[in-house]
Amino acid sequence: MKPFSLDFREHIVAAYEADEGSFAEIGRRFSVSGRVVGKFVRQKRELGTLAPQVHRRGRKPVVSGKKEAELREHLKKHPDATVLERREALGLKCSEKTLWQTLRKMGWRFKKSHLVRLSKTALTLR
Repeated sequence: MKPFSLDFREHIVAAYEADEGSFAEIGRRFSVSGRVVGKFVRQKRELGTLAPQVHRRGRKPVVSGKKEAELREHLKKHPDATVLERREALGLKCSEKTLWQTLRKMGWRFKKSHLVRLSKTALTLR
């Protein structure tokens, strides 16, 4: 659903400010609910604007901003540290899996190196 136009929002708030009725009456006049009228009036009063607001839903990242910079620095200084050691060193309050996912989003991969020669006596599956 598209947001209401700015002009439409301004008309609704102007009608309320001109004391032309309650939220419900103005809502019926403009074919919206009384709650929408209340939301626009409150938004104008609190934010000073009637522009549609962008809402960021979902959980906020545990590691962001300053903590992310600290994590990057820790990765450079201690490349062999485990995820649990990193969590303790930075004082993060998150699960091990959360930190793994954060590291993967940052582009870090912890894949074992295959530079070691395979043993000729051991059976290997390929």
